[in-house]
Amino acid sequence: MVYLQATLKIHQGKMEKFCQVMSGVVPILEERGWKLLAAYQNLIGRQNTIVDVWEIPDANSVEQVLGAASQLKAFRELAARLDDVVEEEVLQVMTKASYSH
Repeated sequence: MVYLQATLKIHQGKMEKFCQVMSGVVPILEERGWKLLAAYQNLIGRQNTIVDVWEIPDANSVEQVLGAASQLKAFRELAARLDDVVEEEVLQVMTKASYSH
């Protein structure tokens, strides 16, 4: 299994808008083979931070799926709305450690 962790820093006061936009993004990515396993919002530490954990087919699917999704007008419109609310995004492709369940 391969996982994608997306850590997003959201602009102050934009969390609700971010969540609304992501509710449209998630189905588009899931239709193309990704599965959102969890989305976490920070309680203690840097405020306005989201961590999404996706199960993805392989590392190449990051570019492939985002490229395919960007061909859709609806996805491009959602992505443009994310530009207004996301301060920083860091993506990491990972696999489970040997001690993980």
